[in-house]
Amino acid sequence: MLENKVAFVTGAAQGIGYAIAKEFAAQGANVALADYNEKEVKEVAKKMNAEYKGEIWPVVADVSKSAAVDKCIAEVVEHFGKIDYAINNAGGGILKPFAELTDEDFNKTVNVDFFGTFYCMRAEIKQFLKQGEGSIVNAGALGSIYNPGGMGAYNAAKNGVIGMTRAAAVDYADKNIRVNCVAPGLTKTPLNAGGFLEKILPTVPMKRAESPEEVAKVYVFVATQATFMTGQTILSDGGVSVGLKG
Repeated sequence: MLENKVAFVTGAAQGIGYAIAKEFAAQGANVALADYNEKEVKEVAKKMNAEYKGEIWPVVADVSKSAAVDKCIAEVVEHFGKIDYAINNAGGGILKPFAELTDEDFNKTVNVDFFGTFYCMRAEIKQFLKQGEGSIVNAGALGSIYNPGGMGAYNAAKNGVIGMTRAAAVDYADKNIRVNCVAPGLTKTPLNAGGFLEKILPTVPMKRAESPEEVAKVYVFVATQATFMTGQTILSDGGVSVGLKG
């Protein structure tokens, strides 16, 4: 159990981030919920505080802005005194065929998924160096290995996340700081609404989508239990990456 531990989760107001926050809370941790949507993150925190023993604390942050991330991390540390586990989950993307991507499309996707992760990692690692330890799990994507098309900006950002994960892992492995990545497959989230899930489902060997609760357990395990693992990207994809089955 994770009593007296502090987990920091970005993009925590819905989807996978919310499921990760709940999994940490279910194991007894205090959880800082970070999201750009102030109303939703406060509502989620209120709901979780009524359900779990640990403290659930909301903080507003737009991860695409460096100063906002630094301020967010400082607020969490001031409130809880530390951060033990950081889950950089916030993300999203504009899906279009490659040549149809505008500068705005590409920049918007990369600013959240790539730069947002970078800003969070940098601030978290600085805090972990002060503490003498810490664990980061970044959100990758199956699209970094296999994609159905129309994911150029998203893939560029998520491949960058994998590269940053490996680089930081090597830089700080001897400082008791672990940095890993989890790459979910087809998951039932609001971002996959609008027919995308149904379109891709036939290619999944397990013939079903992953629930946010399933992949949340992977994130929390990697963050808390895989204590000799660093620099790795763990796929939770129902078998897609090892063989398509249409």
